[in-house]
Amino acid sequence: MTTFPELIEKAFASKPANEIRNVCLIAHVDHGKTTFADSLVTTNALISNRMAGKLRYMDSRSDEQERGITMKSSGVSLIYGPLLLNLIDSPGHVDFSSEVTSALLLSDIALLLVDVVEGVCSQTHTLMRQAIQNGQTIILVLNKLDRLKVELRMSSSEAYRHIVRLLEAVNSSLSQFVSGLTLEDDTWGHMEALEQRVHFEPQKGNVLFSSATHGYAFGVNEFADIWTERLKIDKSELAQHMFGDFYLSGSKIQSDAASRGKKTLFEQLVLDPLWALHECALIDMNLEKTIALAEKLGIKVKTKRLPDAFDETLRLWLPLATTCFRACARAMSALNAFKEPQRLDKILAKSDSLRESIAKCSPDGTTIAFVAKFVHFEESQLCIIRVLSGRITKGDTLYLAGKRKLAENKDEITTVIEQVYALRGREMIAVSSAVAGVICAIKATNLVPNATLCSIPIEQGLQIGSEMGEPLVRVSISVPDLDKMAALCEALRLIVLLDPSLRVIEQENGELALFTAGEVHLQKCLKDLADMGFSKLEVSSPIVPFQETVIPDPSFTFTEISQQETQSRLQNDTLHLKLRVVPLSEEVVTLLEKSNELLSEIRKNTCDGNKLLHFKEKLITAACQTLPVLKGSYWFKKSAEEITAYFDKIWGFGPEKARENILFNSIPGYEQRNAWRSDDIQLRPLDNNITTGWELFCGGGPLCHEPLRGVGLILEEWTVDETDTAAAGQLVNAMRQTCTAAMKKHPARLVAAMYKCVISTTSTALGKVHAVLAQRKAKTLSEDINEATGLFEVNAVLPVVESFDFSDHLRKRTSGMGSGQLEFSHWQIIEEDPYWVPTTQDELEEFGTKGDSINHAKGYMDAIRRRKGLPTEDLIVVSAEKQRNLKKNK
Repeated sequence: MTTFPELIEKAFASKPANEIRNVCLIAHVDHGKTTFADSLVTTNALISNRMAGKLRYMDSRSDEQERGITMKSSGVSLIYGPLLLNLIDSPGHVDFSSEVTSALLLSDIALLLVDVVEGVCSQTHTLMRQAIQNGQTIILVLNKLDRLKVELRMSSSEAYRHIVRLLEAVNSSLSQFVSGLTLEDDTWGHMEALEQRVHFEPQKGNVLFSSATHGYAFGVNEFADIWTERLKIDKSELAQHMFGDFYLSGSKIQSDAASRGKKTLFEQLVLDPLWALHECALIDMNLEKTIALAEKLGIKVKTKRLPDAFDETLRLWLPLATTCFRACARAMSALNAFKEPQRLDKILAKSDSLRESIAKCSPDGTTIAFVAKFVHFEESQLCIIRVLSGRITKGDTLYLAGKRKLAENKDEITTVIEQVYALRGREMIAVSSAVAGVICAIKATNLVPNATLCSIPIEQGLQIGSEMGEPLVRVSISVPDLDKMAALCEALRLIVLLDPSLRVIEQENGELALFTAGEVHLQKCLKDLADMGFSKLEVSSPIVPFQETVIPDPSFTFTEISQQETQSRLQNDTLHLKLRVVPLSEEVVTLLEKSNELLSEIRKNTCDGNKLLHFKEKLITAACQTLPVLKGSYWFKKSAEEITAYFDKIWGFGPEKARENILFNSIPGYEQRNAWRSDDIQLRPLDNNITTGWELFCGGGPLCHEPLRGVGLILEEWTVDETDTAAAGQLVNAMRQTCTAAMKKHPARLVAAMYKCVISTTSTALGKVHAVLAQRKAKTLSEDINEATGLFEVNAVLPVVESFDFSDHLRKRTSGMGSGQLEFSHWQIIEEDPYWVPTTQDELEEFGTKGDSINHAKGYMDAIRRRKGLPTEDLIVVSAEKQRNLKKNK
């Protein structure tokens, strides 16, 4: 008898690409992905049917089993008839979005699971958009169908109407994404064809109905098979009319069921028999009747326990794995994955020589593969790859390329394939080779995430993989035993390779800082370190970054604005600076934020001329439209010509951690290199001292030494006696101190990182949800009822600094009836003045003499200053003159 490893070895070596399906499971958290995956795994006898949904085979980590949530995407290769199906299970929690991205990059088919009761949730929207952007075939799976009958006690008619509304909601979201993407990509001509291709209709076979817990699933084709012979109606005709406003009249299918008061075919032929089984087994708890109904379906139940009898009946009547595999067989194969030019254009230039090989997906072509992610297995570091063309064999030497082109004088980098593995959930199966179209793991040298492997030298790799957002939550870590510091650094280096959402830096004081995507992600990283032997780490409290900015004050007169000019004179006028700080509009700041990579290229003087010119035009346009309307600022009512003159002479932008700031050169007659030109203009000897002082100022503002955002600095004059070495040495510090003094002449504000918060709750817990949001200083944006689920959806923005333990707090206050999802949204100015104190009689009566109890900005500022050791207004001794009472009560 052939063993499973032997079957996998043979499939990986010789399976044609048209018989390979690469599938990923995606869904909002707790919508049933891992349980669904367990049912698929049972087909290859890796686990028993009874353990499906309980074992969580794809969750290999102990903390995944304890929490009941997936944190790392994992894969398994399955054999179904002639098909080789590579299945990737991904996390649903937003903190692990990088794992979801890896799963989507590897696959061609996305099984999108949606809880039929909860409906479309926040993460469902994000996943749909990502899958459409990647050009994947999406199969919608309406999971947990049993809840409609068992929990909500819906009749077949009510359940059908509920499902129709849910499908309409999903398709409505889909249409919005398609319109948005075609607008972004300027591909309006393809919009109708794309929408038709991805539109969900049960008749097209891209909608399945399932209950992963009970192991059953079906589409309209499965029930068409069941009823075609009995009703004497052609199977294809029955499948086309099974879902919709059609009813059965004699042996003919008629339309307008709703207007005639008739039951639709879906209610009569699908839900009625299914609901009868659910009522017998799960509501009435009648074993004999359940077994009798099973016998009518031609199923002999062996077990005598009621829950097992129901599961066995449904698994044999409507097997989940068979339905799912059939749907995948009808969908996109690995051979056709990159046949469409639109999908190929996203990873390769039209002139690239690799296009033909990738489109053909031939095992005899040029070997091309890309590295999606890293995993840890048996003390080794492995890479999960997708073979796009050719064949990967143990012992091969392949060339390595990244997203950027190699420099002309740089040698090609090669890697040696030490071993090839097939994925098997928690394990790996060693194989000799992997053919075009498969997903596998390899052990090799010199590899990095998103790298491209090729059998011929190439200048630039595939443009696969998205840039991860900057992590927000930071902790400092250290080990009590300093002898283990080198081992800790090595462990962190490995974790960073395995987790693209994690950043590790060494701080100025020598401590190591971990930057993570959120609270759950932080706990997962610390668990990884504990598993690697670092269980006694010293971990600081989580630190959330803030930024500082200045805002225009509408009450300022033109005279007051002109007096914001700041001058500095040192050592008998041997050093003289004259400058002013100005606010930048939110539109200009947003443009700078989105162009972060381009600003890095400008700083390194490696930016393409056409790209630079295009960016300059966009920046000047945004400035001319928004700056003249900033009442109370230096820009107010300035003409477009004046503003263009300033932006033509941008000396530079902010440093790496504070890019969204601009240094303007407004010194009359002074020409020097600027952001738009890097020709051979002779620099003054101390030009770099000016920019260094500016960058130090951007790195820490006057409020609490946090990076600046949206601040412009207009340098109007500077003179220095270049022969006086003392004055030249003081220029950097003088520049920084003068900038700080100029900024203090403006209203300064803190800028906080904000989460987008989406909460689903029942009407009874809605008031408690708003109480929790108010306590966390969140701002509610909208509150709507989801017609498909009957639940309220509250959209809000929440400061990241207030988000710790938010989910637990919300669940406790709402008794488990409210669940929230947090995702980074934007940076937002805190409107409160951190230096505000009550002054008028009314304010003193309302807020007291200090008023700091309601000044959240001051609370944040003081907390940061205490952490950094900066002076605050805290009293060291409270009530110094109070008499002490030393008497002890007995």
